[in-house]
Amino acid sequence: MKYVLSAVLGVTLPIASAAQAVEITGGSVQLKYSAFTEETDLNRVNLEGSMEIGFTQSFSTQIDLGHNSFGETNLDGTNFGLHGIYHLNDTTSLGVFYTREDVEDVDVDIFGIEAGLEMGAFELEGFLGQLDAENEDETIFGFEGRYELNSGIGLSLGYEDVGSSSTANVATTTLRVDRDVTSNLNLFAEIGSTSFDTNIGDADETFVGIGGRYVFGAERGATFNQRGLLRILPGG
Repeated sequence: MKYVLSAVLGVTLPIASAAQAVEITGGSVQLKYSAFTEETDLNRVNLEGSMEIGFTQSFSTQIDLGHNSFGETNLDGTNFGLHGIYHLNDTTSLGVFYTREDVEDVDVDIFGIEAGLEMGAFELEGFLGQLDAENEDETIFGFEGRYELNSGIGLSLGYEDVGSSSTANVATTTLRVDRDVTSNLNLFAEIGSTSFDTNIGDADETFVGIGGRYVFGAERGATFNQRGLLRILPGG
């Protein structure tokens, strides 16, 4: 973990010291509520914000802050994230990331690589990383694709997965519909399914969610979505 964090800082700090003009290029604030359809007490309220700082036209860093609050379990978690980003061109971005997530008395470290692509009405991003919680290492990965219709309505399909077949695995698939109500505010509704695969049994649960996202600066705000374990759990 310390090597990846050093890589993120190693990319951004020398550029920051050498850059003549450092500026905030974009960011966002999002509020979201989700719950399982068969047990609405198992819900989650998510508040998160991201800000991207540009050092040059090609290099930037993104800072994430987030908080998740669960209903039935009264579980709370906060996260801090840092991305080192290289903009290959106007349509493609590559990055390395580190996230520190505090879930009650458990500290979770997540680090990995990511990539994003924008081509006209189509956007795609994906990531692959390693999650370390109390000396247990698991693989975490995901992707999200969005297509904007001529009407301005966006359709997204996302998938996130954490765990392994030998222990426990949690995977969430999400279908989202969104619409820009102003140039800065986007509202969305979503439906999806979360599967739990453990040594003592399997379960699949359907969930729904609603929320809003305010962006500033660049059209999409910050370059990448946040990364985290609790983001995969729609309710608890």
